[in-house]
Amino acid sequence: MSEVSEQTSATSTGALAQAKNKLDNLSENQMGLLLVLPLAVLLMVLYLYPILRGFVFSLQEVSLFATDPVWAGAQQYVDTLNSDRFWGALENGIVYTVGSVAVTVVVGVGTALVLNRSFFGERFVTGLVLSPYMIPIVGIVLVFRWLFNGLNGAANYVFIELGLVNQPIAWFSSSTYAMPMLILISGWALYPFVCMLVLAKLQTIPDEYYEAADLMGASRTRQFVSITLPQLKSVLFVAILLRMLWTFNLFDIIWLGTQGGPGNATETLPIMAYRIAFDGLRLGEGTAVAFLTFVVLAAGTTIYFRSFGEASA
Repeated sequence: MSEVSEQTSATSTGALAQAKNKLDNLSENQMGLLLVLPLAVLLMVLYLYPILRGFVFSLQEVSLFATDPVWAGAQQYVDTLNSDRFWGALENGIVYTVGSVAVTVVVGVGTALVLNRSFFGERFVTGLVLSPYMIPIVGIVLVFRWLFNGLNGAANYVFIELGLVNQPIAWFSSSTYAMPMLILISGWALYPFVCMLVLAKLQTIPDEYYEAADLMGASRTRQFVSITLPQLKSVLFVAILLRMLWTFNLFDIIWLGTQGGPGNATETLPIMAYRIAFDGLRLGEGTAVAFLTFVVLAAGTTIYFRSFGEASA
């Protein structure tokens, strides 16, 4: 028995030694891939299964309460693409995304330029700039809904006193003003992201560039156009891309603000997918809208890279 145990122990030791030698002979890249492999497999399972399951749903007529789905094939995609509601939601999403990103970039870059200068209370002001990220989105939307309340909101009172309007405006109930209000809320809530990215880049620009420009008599505007803006191209490229992707997919601000109303005036594709799937109880059709949203974003990202990718390099 002892001889068998010794042989087994020797075999195990030899196998461990061989395994150790094989690991020692692996290159740095191979070792990195080996260590990352378990996490990669886990992430693929966690992400791919819901995506594949959702794609199957989009090819079926599935209700939240139905037990037997009916195969529909691509018909739900065809019906969605032929509906005016889809194209209206797509247009609303583009308007909302472009408007929100424009506000966040303009306000974010302007704020970063201010914070890049030394002044009394600089750290306190920087903390205030980050405050939108510290407030829950539901709180931000509720504050704006209170300020712009159609009956007794502070904004209407100020505008009437200044003579800008003659009567209170129902900001969130008007098809004319609801979308600009959502863009305003998104711009205020999301501009710190752009501000912090731009500020970090501004602090890496050598002061010698501006000193040389001062000696040559360049104005502040000229310095911004010729020095600051070219240095910010790569950062702005990434910031605008991420902000576009996140904003187009944004759900909470629109839902809390208007729920896609009045009517469908502020309904975007994520809101449309939610309404169809959970209000209309048509999970398959709602999933088809969600996958079409992915296609739109993929196409938009491709166009963006082809249009501005080389310029940002």
